[in-house]
Amino acid sequence: MTKTRIQFAKEGALRFIGHLDFLRVFGQMLRRTGLPLAYSQGFNPHIQLGFALPLPLGMASINDYADLTFAQPIDLIKAAAQMQAHAPQGLTVRRIWEQEGRAAAAITTAADYVFTGTITTDLLSKPKYIIAKKTKSGIKDTDIRPDIFAIYNEGTQITMKLAAGSGRFLNPLTVAQIITGREVTAGEVKRLELYEQVGEGFAALGGGRG
Repeated sequence: MTKTRIQFAKEGALRFIGHLDFLRVFGQMLRRTGLPLAYSQGFNPHIQLGFALPLPLGMASINDYADLTFAQPIDLIKAAAQMQAHAPQGLTVRRIWEQEGRAAAAITTAADYVFTGTITTDLLSKPKYIIAKKTKSGIKDTDIRPDIFAIYNEGTQITMKLAAGSGRFLNPLTVAQIITGREVTAGEVKRLELYEQVGEGFAALGGGRG
């Protein structure tokens, strides 16, 4: 078995299909390659494939990640090329590398998002910011300030680093609306990168600091 991580982009019309449908599209692409994919055991075997973090409907991603296991060692550069050859429009396979350790979904803790707008509220200067947030136990007043790691802008381009993962997740559209004072749609926002926590900082799942 060879455990790998795939770095890819999801753009164009693919933004408008939900996560479960995208999983099926991704699986169809993999099966068309003829690569030696590893499958789960049981009556209904599935490709051993897992994504780092589902993307909100309508939002594009520039750097996204999936964990995939192969049944045997293969040439990963050629595998990436084969995947791209069978990929639907809007899916770009950037690279594949061997990856041991915890799954991408388990280590993802933050994400960068970018959109165009004008900042009217400086959230970073506030020690607390309470909103009514939907939780598993219902609607609760929640302080979202600890889940906002950075907000900066260059001209009209705003970039936000927010909590994102199975444990903590802050909706980027909520933050975008607060800081601009207007409704921001998923189609206006791109997810740039996903991160894991390393010490007191962050490291991109594809390598490098953030």
